[in-house]
This record gives sequence, structure tokens and C-alpha cells, in this order.
Amino acid sequence: MAPGIIATGMIDGSFNAEAIKKIVPMQRAGQPEEVANLVAFLASDEAAYISGQVISINGGMI
Repeated sequence: MAPGIIATGMIDGSFNAEAIKKIVPMQRAGQPEEVANLVAFLASDEAAYISGQVISINGGMI
């Protein structure tokens, strides 16, 4: 998994809202719950055939 800018204490003071709008195509930081939802899916039986992948969860950042 390759997370982008996620709204946690780790980004406090690093990115302001205007900077995020400029660098993230979805114009917002990701939420921890969105990352948790991906983790839950990858840990579920529904993702049993997925292996060796890097999944970007970054709002469209390149």
C-alpha cells in the first residue's frame, strides 16, 4: 500500500489546505478511515487472490 497525504498528526504543519488542493487531484487529504477500509478489504477473503501489488491510496497523486 502506498498512501499519499492522510489527515493525521504526521502531516500537521507540513501541508496547509491550499497546498493540498494544488498537489492532490481530489483536492483534499485522505482520511484514516479510508486507509483502514482498504486494509480491511485486503485482509478479507474477498481479496484472497490479490498478491504482490502496491495499491496507491493517494487521491490521484502521481
